[in-house]
Amino acid sequence: MSETWPPAESLNVVMIALGDEVLTGWGDTRERHLDYAERIAHLHMIGYSPHSRDLHQTPLSDHLTFYPTRSLTRPSFIWDAVRIGTQICRSQHIDVITTQDPFTTGLAGLLLKWRFKIPLDLQNHSDFFDNKYWLAEKPQYPFLHTLGKWVVRGGDTHRVLNHEERSKYIRMGIRAERVIVLSTPVRLSRFTPEAAAGESEVLRASLGIPPDTPVVLWVGNPVWFKRIPILIDAFAQVREMYSDAHLVVVGNFADRQEVREQVQHLELTDCVHFPGKADHEALPAYYRLCDVYAHSSIYEGLGKVMIEAAACGKPVVATRTAGGQEIILDGETGLLCEPENPTDVAAKINSLLADPDRAQSMGRAARLHVLDKFDHTRNLDAVIHTWRHTASFDRRTRSASLHPAREGQR
Repeated sequence: MSETWPPAESLNVVMIALGDEVLTGWGDTRERHLDYAERIAHLHMIGYSPHSRDLHQTPLSDHLTFYPTRSLTRPSFIWDAVRIGTQICRSQHIDVITTQDPFTTGLAGLLLKWRFKIPLDLQNHSDFFDNKYWLAEKPQYPFLHTLGKWVVRGGDTHRVLNHEERSKYIRMGIRAERVIVLSTPVRLSRFTPEAAAGESEVLRASLGIPPDTPVVLWVGNPVWFKRIPILIDAFAQVREMYSDAHLVVVGNFADRQEVREQVQHLELTDCVHFPGKADHEALPAYYRLCDVYAHSSIYEGLGKVMIEAAACGKPVVATRTAGGQEIILDGETGLLCEPENPTDVAAKINSLLADPDRAQSMGRAARLHVLDKFDHTRNLDAVIHTWRHTASFDRRTRSASLHPAREGQR
């Protein structure tokens, strides 16, 4: 039986998302989902949103509608998502359900699949399965781990962000052709090495960093697995060799007082800077400011900030995570180091600060590499291609039900 894929422009997709960032969030979430929606008939996006935010169903374009769950509690999100999804599936012809993780949104998607016989695409945006660091992070994660391994067996297709996670799926018995490695599309056109006149000078002055001093940068949400204390310890060792070096950590550290205390204890308050959370549009200036971008995570599904830094022509020093290995060509576009080893991180940063020509050459190679591998349009189209593939499973099932003898001969 030949495979029949529906045309992209006819696809109607229900997506179940972990949050309401498409309306409220930081970054390029809205732009990305508008781009998805423009390529299909309609994207119905259900996202967790606490009742206190008082968000309502919102059409964001002719092709994208967002449905906040308005959940009274986080656990009720699953049932709220199923309830809203049921209303959509009853009133619309839906070709595909896609979810943003294999746990809560995945379970909601699986329940809708069973109820309406709609093919399911399960996404996984991190490095979860059989990951000892993730399992130890929170008490509920071992339960979610068991749930996730059960949920993924009900998916028709699976999208992961790195080859290490794909290998885990195959070891779990998922057929290889149903697991695709596909990064989150990143709009790299705004991340360039070229800066407006005086940009870095103004930013240095605002941070209190003297001209012509080396700068190491980190950007992100400083959650536990990002291991910021490891980065601070590494930077203290960098200062032993480069006493004029500065570290800039961009993100919301309001709830990470222990990091500030660590900086004070190590007597780094004059050279570690906390500018706070930056708008996505402001990030290119920070990347262009630094000499080296450093990433200290204990695990990482991908790490878009490393892609953005590389697109700005900067070498990246990162821990050897599944995501880091997906982005960095060790020794060519950046340097990989061992997790939870500040001495190794410091040594790799120092090696680049000691050889600016090598650092700049790596930065140029990094830009060429990520522009090719993470091409924005190609990755957007690949997401739609995956949804078309998922939708084809419904057509195969319908065809098989019409021709049982043929199905039995396969």
